[in-house]
Amino acid sequence: MRVFRTVVDHGGFSAAEVTLNKSKSAISLDISNLEQRLGAKLCQRGRSGFALTDEGQIVYLAALQLFNDLDKFKDRVSTGMRRLTGKVTLLLLDNIVSVAEKPLAEAFAAFGRAHPRVEIRVESISASGLERGILEGDAEIGISVVPRPVATLEMIPLFREEVRLYCGDRHPLFGVADPAEEDVVRHALIEPSTTDDPAFAALLGQFPISAQAGSLDTRILLILSGLHLGFLPPHYAQTWVDRGQLREIRPDAFSSVNTFHLLMKKSARPTAAAQQMTKSILQAFRSSRVSGIPGDRGA
Repeated sequence: MRVFRTVVDHGGFSAAEVTLNKSKSAISLDISNLEQRLGAKLCQRGRSGFALTDEGQIVYLAALQLFNDLDKFKDRVSTGMRRLTGKVTLLLLDNIVSVAEKPLAEAFAAFGRAHPRVEIRVESISASGLERGILEGDAEIGISVVPRPVATLEMIPLFREEVRLYCGDRHPLFGVADPAEEDVVRHALIEPSTTDDPAFAALLGQFPISAQAGSLDTRILLILSGLHLGFLPPHYAQTWVDRGQLREIRPDAFSSVNTFHLLMKKSARPTAAAQQMTKSILQAFRSSRVSGIPGDRGA
């Protein structure tokens, strides 16, 4: 039908060759096939020149209307895609704002400007609760540390975060300048909520576990009690270090790096809103200077 319209617009087969990038014989074959499908002769061609039949005139006018309607359809779909509605739900690991505030805020801003009619729902949650929430369909997108590969989750690395061992100013090790490793591992430890490093997991096995804390806020309270050692991101702990309430313990021996991933359930068909939010998040982290992946500020 497009070939027929172009031939009519150009007033003949020869004049349409360049536009269609086809030979005159190929164009003639296309028109003949169209005539066979419609059961009508559409045009006169030959030495006398090109001319539409009455049937051809009817088909040409209908074709113009068809292509006009197709253009309107494309515009309507394109506009609809730009004006997404509904909601998108995200689960974020507790305290992620302390390390990824800028890229996440930029992602939400970019998404909100592009899709103002979509409701964004964000919840802060523990690592185990986050993984469960994605798998059970409570949210489309999650950002967390995953201690092991999960076959049913799509995992896209976003950034890395270092953790180091700390004690409070009431702890016996606070005044020890350079404690031996064997002395450190005798002291009670708050069990880290997540780790994706097997070597680090083996190191943790040397400590007696004395407590659990699902968030950084609760973990630091236990460390400040003086009864427990605990792992914290240095950027989070620095405020208490500056106050003289916390101290790093042998960062050369007791540290690790966790990788945060964007998580989605593999078997779920993401909504258009979830797809666009994922794109916004990935773009924001690619452009950011959050440590590790893909821009590294050093760990």
